[in-house]
Amino acid sequence: MILRNSLEKIPNSQFLIISPKGKLSRDQIIHRYKKDIKHALKGARIVLCLSDPVVTLPILAALDGVVEAFVLISPTNTAESISSLAIRGGFEAILCEEPKIFKDIEGTPPAFQDLDTLADSFSPREISGETQWIMTTSGTTGRPKLVSHTLVSLIRTTKIETKRGASVRWGMLYDYTRFAGLQVLLQSVLSGSLLIVPPLEDQLNNKIKIFIEHDCTHLSATPTLWRKIVMMPNADKIRLRQATLGGEIADDRILSTISSFFPQARVVHIFASTEAGVGFSVADKRAGFPLDYLKNPSLGVDIKIKNDKLYIRNKHVHYKYFGSDVAFATKDGWVNTGDTVEIKGDRVLFRGREDGVINVGGDKVYPEEVERVLLIHPLVTAARVYAKSNPITGALVAAEVILTDSNANIKETHKVLQDYTLQMLDRHKVPAIITIVPRFSLNSAGKIVRK
Repeated sequence: MILRNSLEKIPNSQFLIISPKGKLSRDQIIHRYKKDIKHALKGARIVLCLSDPVVTLPILAALDGVVEAFVLISPTNTAESISSLAIRGGFEAILCEEPKIFKDIEGTPPAFQDLDTLADSFSPREISGETQWIMTTSGTTGRPKLVSHTLVSLIRTTKIETKRGASVRWGMLYDYTRFAGLQVLLQSVLSGSLLIVPPLEDQLNNKIKIFIEHDCTHLSATPTLWRKIVMMPNADKIRLRQATLGGEIADDRILSTISSFFPQARVVHIFASTEAGVGFSVADKRAGFPLDYLKNPSLGVDIKIKNDKLYIRNKHVHYKYFGSDVAFATKDGWVNTGDTVEIKGDRVLFRGREDGVINVGGDKVYPEEVERVLLIHPLVTAARVYAKSNPITGALVAAEVILTDSNANIKETHKVLQDYTLQMLDRHKVPAIITIVPRFSLNSAGKIVRK
C-alpha cells in the first residue's frame, strides 16, 4: 500500500487539512511534486524535520513507495540531537526549515530547505520492499530510539470510510511527528476528513476556539489533556461525536466526565505504543479492558499477562530498533509494554508504568495509583505524583494538584487532602508533600512531565 494511491480514492477537490500554513485539498497534496522528483529520490533515507503537516503531507505522498526510509522528528529537538539521530540511522539528508543550524555539526548529512533541491543532489538506487516510516520513542529514559513501521502497519486498525469521513472533522492536539499524532493524521486524511491543526505551541484555549470555529467533531488527547479541556471556557461548544483517549491510564472518573461533558460523543480509549503499534481499543466507558481480550483480542493483536506485566504481540511491526541489532521483543514476538496490570473480576486494570515506580524504603509505589486516588476527590481536577529524594528512605512520594476551584482556601484544602490520602492509601503511598499549583507541564505527547 502506498499513501498516494490511497489518497487517490478521495474526490479531487476535497479539502483534507488546514493549519497556520494554509489549506490543502487532496489534489494539491498528491500533485504538489512532479514525478521526476520521486524518481530522483528512489532508495533515499531522509530525515523530515518540519513543524507543519500542511508542508509535510505532500512530501509523505511523494516519498512513500519511493524512498527506502524516512524518519519524522519534531524541529523542537536540538540540532545536535537531530544530527545524532540522522548519523545513527544512516540517513543521507535532512529536510528542515533552517538548514544552517547544522552547518557546524561534524558528520551531519547535508540539510535542505526544499524537496526539489534535495532531489537535485541525490543519485537514485533501487528500493527493496516497502518504504519504512521511522518513528522516534519519547526518549524519557535516554536518547530516543528509532522504530520502523510501514504505512500498512500504521493504518492496520484505522477505519477508512470515505463516505462517512467527508462529514468528519478531526482536531489535532498531538505533535504529528509522534506516534499518536501520526495516527490522527492518517485516520483523518485517508478517510477524506478535514484535519484541523492549530499551532502546536498555542495555548489550549486558543486551540479550542479554532476547533469551535471549524466545527471539530472528533478529538484525541491524553487523559491529562482531557482534564484541562473540560475546565476550559466554551469547550462544551465543541460539538464532538467522538472523544478518544490514549497515552496514559484512563480512569473511571475521566471517562465519566467526558461522557457527561460531551453527551453526544462516543468515548474510546486506545492502548498503543511506538514499538508495538495499536494494541486494542475500549468503548464501554470503563477503566481498563475486558478480561476476554486475552482470549479474543479486539483488533487481532495478541495480548497476555506475565508476572503482572502486559505483553503485546503484533505481527505487523518490526521487532528491532531501526539501524540497530537491539530487539525490543522476545524471539516469538512478545513486546513488554512496561505497564503493570491487575485482574479484578472481568476486568484488567492498569496499575502504572514499571519504569516509574517510586521506591519508598523498599516498598513500591506507582505514581498513577496515587494520582487516581487524588483525582477521585471532588476538590482535585488534575494531579501529578513523582519521587522526591530522601536520605533515609531513598525516596518520598510528592504530589502536585490543580484544584477544581481556583479560589479555594489553600491552607484548608491542603489539610483536607492530607487527611484524605491518609485514609485512602497505605502509609508508604501517602504523599509526604502536597503542593497546590495553577498548572503543570505536559510533554509534546500531551503526557504529564514527571520530575
